[in-house]
Amino acid sequence: MLLRRVFSAATACAILCAGFTACSSQKYPEGSVEYAYDPEAPSLYEEFADYFDVGSAINPWDLTEGTNEYEIITNQFNIYTYENDSKPDHMHPSEDVYNFENTDKLVEFAEQNGKKVRGHTLIWHSQCPDWFFYDENGNDASADLLVERIKEHVTTIVSHYKGKIDTWDVVNEVLDDGYGLRFSDWLRLVGDYDGDGDDYDFIEIAFRAAREADPDARLIINDYSLESNTNKAITMYNMVKAMLEEGVPVDGIGLQMHVGYDTDVQLVRDNMEILAGLKEINPDFVLEVTELDMNCYTWGNEDIEVDLTDEFVEQFDNTYKELFNIFLDYAEEGILKTVVFWGYNDGASWLNGSPAGRVNHPLLIDRDLKFKSAYWAVINTPSEREAQ
Repeated sequence: MLLRRVFSAATACAILCAGFTACSSQKYPEGSVEYAYDPEAPSLYEEFADYFDVGSAINPWDLTEGTNEYEIITNQFNIYTYENDSKPDHMHPSEDVYNFENTDKLVEFAEQNGKKVRGHTLIWHSQCPDWFFYDENGNDASADLLVERIKEHVTTIVSHYKGKIDTWDVVNEVLDDGYGLRFSDWLRLVGDYDGDGDDYDFIEIAFRAAREADPDARLIINDYSLESNTNKAITMYNMVKAMLEEGVPVDGIGLQMHVGYDTDVQLVRDNMEILAGLKEINPDFVLEVTELDMNCYTWGNEDIEVDLTDEFVEQFDNTYKELFNIFLDYAEEGILKTVVFWGYNDGASWLNGSPAGRVNHPLLIDRDLKFKSAYWAVINTPSEREAQ
């Protein structure tokens, strides 16, 4: 039976204090610091340190010392993932070539600054070079060949970063949007490799190889829409439950959480509750928020510019605040360990430009590297809860 969480008085008060209305328990007055790179700016990860790590997806150019971007990422976050440079097409572009240079730089940066790194991602249907799936004659790779390539790929990369990368998204986006596994080349070619009646063997093989390569790394299965698609959340729960019962070393589920400003926050809570039930099988099982951002456009909206009215901004801020109250609830129960934003300023977000020319505003820092009101709504959430 799933337990239903209810809003505590503290949570209710925190939500009511969101947006433009300052609460007497706010620790950081909105507007007290304008630019996110200001040396006097507060720190997201420090404010949430008693609950979970707070991170961001970044790119190699963000690691240039002396830049405003460098000042922001070092002050605001304590865990990082590369947006693209640790994906298979960058890391393993051809069978006999590995490219560790950029990820090595991220690991070195993290070690020098007392930070953590998430590896994203080892196995994915996208941004994966075609050579994985063909033999030397250009035919489909056999199941045996692809299994050996999975093991070699995972083992080589995870071993290279043993003790240096804290967490791996071992597999990414392996579910479709309905009731089953995505029909990727991984699934098509490996299938039910061990003949036990299930088709997730490529996932199992990747996790076992990662555990053997680094027994101390946290191993995550990562996917999108788990917070908004209940069918998908149930499918993930059932698959991971079966794997855990078979001894597959899945340490947690990553919810990408690319949400909209109008997202149903109660549905987010309910679907996280489904996935949190896996803690009954493995007491150390965790949930992570891995790619958080908030689209300012509704599904199917082809507009290029969004009208940032006071009412819109208030809803945007309140949704972010309600989400962080949910995250804090799960953190207090020992289930949620990490929250990572997919980027750190609006100007560099992947949500810009589609349709062509679209301008989006999905994060807590704007294009001019100024704090948005949503930043203050989020960073004040812990102090407001504690004050009740």
